[in-house]
Amino acid sequence: MAAATLWIAGCAGRTAVTGPTADVSSPEASQVSTMEGYNSVYNPAHIGSAEAWKMVSEDSGAIVLDVRSQESYLERHVSIAINIPFESLSSTVDAYIPDKERVIICYCFCDDKGGPALSAVELLKGLGYTNVYYTEPGDEWTYESAPADETQEDTSMHKVISGEEAKKMVGNDPGIILLDVRNQDEYDAGYIDGSLLIPVSELASRLSELPDKNATIIVYCRSGMRSASAYKLLTSNGYKNVYDMQSYFNWPG
Repeated sequence: MAAATLWIAGCAGRTAVTGPTADVSSPEASQVSTMEGYNSVYNPAHIGSAEAWKMVSEDSGAIVLDVRSQESYLERHVSIAINIPFESLSSTVDAYIPDKERVIICYCFCDDKGGPALSAVELLKGLGYTNVYYTEPGDEWTYESAPADETQEDTSMHKVISGEEAKKMVGNDPGIILLDVRNQDEYDAGYIDGSLLIPVSELASRLSELPDKNATIIVYCRSGMRSASAYKLLTSNGYKNVYDMQSYFNWPG
């Protein structure tokens, strides 16, 4: 006799559950765990909102990850979340989150019609991340939204500037942040006076050190690869005045 298939709808989208020894890919499937002929089914990656908040509160290194589009992120997001759109997650996550044991909590809203949160969990686990969860955030969390005009802003243009332009900008505005995303040993070997060091591998979890999203930030690394990743991370998280100087060696002596 052919096994029956149930479709279960919820925040994570429809999930196929086939008895009597089905595996599942969404927490909503737990609703059928008591149905005759089906095994106890659940998704161990799913955690409740309160539990997720407790994990984040107790682990300062935990990352709340929003993998929706930048437009959806700007409309409404968990205030401490970073945004890496799902489409670029597999190619960029190593640069942002190199520690495969870091706690990562993806989330979706019930009105997202599923969203890519569950797919992100599966992708990250496939890439070797061992502590990945997803949740539907509730009242424990705080949220942010961008004004309507900001959600329409074109952030597609990558603003690259020369070292001379960067130095002139800093000379005219001492409040500009020179963000060095190299590693500590590279920084120790030579750095720009007044620069802030946040290695690109730590940037996602240290965005709180850059609280003003209207501040002018000039980012650079050794060759321009990591600065490009940092630029994308910053702009996708709502920073509006970011420039990429690319290389530390571009800074005039």
